[in-house]
Amino acid sequence: MVVQNYPSWFRILRQVGRPLCLFFVVAVVVTELERKSHPFKAIPLPDITLSLIAAALGVLLGFRTNSAYGRWWEARQLWGRLVNSSRSLARQAISFTDFVESRVEATHFARTLIRTQIAYVHALRCVLRNQQPWAEIERFVDADSVTALKAQHNVPAAMLHRMGQDAAQAAHNGLISEWRLQSIDATLTELTAIQGGCERIKNTPMPRQYDQYPELFVQIYCLLLPTVLVQELGWLTPAVTALVSFVLLVLNRIGKNLEDPFENQVYDTPMTALSRTIEISLLQTLGEKSLPAAVRPVKGVLW
Repeated sequence: MVVQNYPSWFRILRQVGRPLCLFFVVAVVVTELERKSHPFKAIPLPDITLSLIAAALGVLLGFRTNSAYGRWWEARQLWGRLVNSSRSLARQAISFTDFVESRVEATHFARTLIRTQIAYVHALRCVLRNQQPWAEIERFVDADSVTALKAQHNVPAAMLHRMGQDAAQAAHNGLISEWRLQSIDATLTELTAIQGGCERIKNTPMPRQYDQYPELFVQIYCLLLPTVLVQELGWLTPAVTALVSFVLLVLNRIGKNLEDPFENQVYDTPMTALSRTIEISLLQTLGEKSLPAAVRPVKGVLW
């Protein structure tokens, strides 16, 4: 997620530089054709033509950008819920076993559940970004469990299933009561819903019409723009065309950048930072003194 207060012109031009140069060259050619008298002289279009196209294009780009931002914001809300649910699960694991007589078993259960939840958060982040999660999982889960998880298709879901089994076994052993088991199960159900929401966004891309048509219409508009401006602006036509084209290309890129919030790009949901926040909170709940540092922005980007 970009967090710097000023735009990165290098990043912007890298995304829109090629089409912007194309439209500038076309504007130069149209201006030259207008200046000379020959059979290939450019035919200027009436202003009303571009005005009508601009109105429709503005509505389309606005709708597309709002739809893309809705996906990005929902992804951020889901991870906000993940932070809260992870902290709730850690609190339940500790508080529900505080007064159990079998302190060794109770402590082992709470510690295992919390560390598995930390591993789960990192695993979900890695899976959403199409990365291997094993290096993260191995820091918090024993080797036998990692081996068993490698045989699973959906690793985060398998980890939730294991936490549910651990909680049920703890209730069977008398470490927690049935109603406390129900509270933990409700938290695990919330985690399942959060994961399902993330997977829905990940596996359901924006309709291709939302991606293809706005870009096509922007290109058509920018190619026709010099033929409208050339009679009034003359040699200023390429500069004005480049300026207008730059604005439209950037607006189009905003929607494209936000529509897939789990692709490990600079505009994505900052899952690495949120995962580290959860890790710090839960390790603190366990009483750990050596805590990892929070993730900080790198070159204006928070990952």
